[in-house]
Amino acid sequence: GINAEYGKQWYQRRVREAVVSTQSTGEIIMGGLVITPMDLNGVEVTNLKMRDMELPKPELSIVPSKGYRLNSELTMVIDGDWSFGFLGGDLTVNTKLNLDTVAGVDADMKNGIFRTAAGSCDVDFVSLEIDMKNEFLNTIAKGMVEDVKERIAGIVCKEVNTALDTSFNDLFQAIPHEVKLHLLTRDIVFGFGPDSNPVFSSDHVDVPCRVQAQSKIPFPFAPPRGISDSVDPEFIGCVLLSEHLVNSVSFLALGKGAIKENIPNKKFPIGSDLTNTAYFKKSLPQLYKAYPNKDVVYKISNLRYPKLEFERNLQKVDVPLRVLVQINGATVINLKLSLKTRGHLNIAGNVITGSCDEIKTKTVVVSSKIGDIDADLANDIMDDLFSKTIIPDVNAFFKKGFRLPCVDKVIDTKEAIAETKDDFLRVCGDFELTDYTLAVVRREVEKIVDKFTLDY
Repeated sequence: GINAEYGKQWYQRRVREAVVSTQSTGEIIMGGLVITPMDLNGVEVTNLKMRDMELPKPELSIVPSKGYRLNSELTMVIDGDWSFGFLGGDLTVNTKLNLDTVAGVDADMKNGIFRTAAGSCDVDFVSLEIDMKNEFLNTIAKGMVEDVKERIAGIVCKEVNTALDTSFNDLFQAIPHEVKLHLLTRDIVFGFGPDSNPVFSSDHVDVPCRVQAQSKIPFPFAPPRGISDSVDPEFIGCVLLSEHLVNSVSFLALGKGAIKENIPNKKFPIGSDLTNTAYFKKSLPQLYKAYPNKDVVYKISNLRYPKLEFERNLQKVDVPLRVLVQINGATVINLKLSLKTRGHLNIAGNVITGSCDEIKTKTVVVSSKIGDIDADLANDIMDDLFSKTIIPDVNAFFKKGFRLPCVDKVIDTKEAIAETKDDFLRVCGDFELTDYTLAVVRREVEKIVDKFTLDY
């Protein structure tokens, strides 16, 4: 969802940013429009050409259930020639008007983009002066004002509607529909586009988008359902990320066997407490009795992708693991367990970070060469083991964080908050266009400007 008031301010700021680099001033200035000849009460007006057009303060607002309204003051200077019988000369038209246009936005599901469509267009003239370089002729020219207004209004609305129907859609088309990010263990390609038509409310706009990780293998969970939530009035807008998106990344990057942890390692070298049976002298005495003061090797791997679940102000991760306890190269204990964690998420820029605050294990002893092992005892041992090994690594990963695939490259997130809700993550913030997006906008704006040099 996009907050209307913040969105308007953001739009005005970004339009200026996109155009300033192509012009010498901070205002939108277009020139070169050639207008067809006019016959005004016997006076033939030819070679009309727009010298300047300024759109200094575009105002953007929402029209509920319809789309966006663009309202702006527009100033134009038009030069041309006139002739009446054997008389003739040059003239200049100076006009200031208010432009009010409404555009709809629909989802083009076939091409995977949003499309603007011209709606209404109204022009209200503040002033219009025709200077024929002669005081007497200027008096006569006052009789042509209404005809000139009608002609200019038609030209302005035609250009605006053409831009809404074509050039702005070229801009949407230029935004990439796929983004490749390196996440966790591999490169993942995300496709994104509209999920349904935008919903224009009185104070915000809901823009339903679907972001999907591309996979040749069907995902082992149901497709995502539509999600919606309120907009935080303190921010420009909010992005909602479903469990489906996060779990699809987990499925692709962290499938069976992708998570592997072997101890001893750099963090727990040979000779550390965990790597000797003496560590279990009290907690698992039968292991120490059978293998006193022997080096221990742990081999931990996942049996399935980690499954994430969002709840209100909480995120959970559930992953089944295989733990092999080996001594002298032989497996002494074979454990299968479910590891569940609880934690919280935060956001900094476009990067989601978090922490694991709690762990819980449910252990099944698959085989044991040291006799029966009590299930509760096995759980306690695994909780202790993972709190020292896996969980610090998980927290290190979450601290580093991962980039949001639906906004990376297109926008930068400034001030923001991240909240977990039931089945989805809500990220609200103030957004800025990236250099890449601004470059795309500038290129498309230049195309729009170029169209004002075309003959009618």
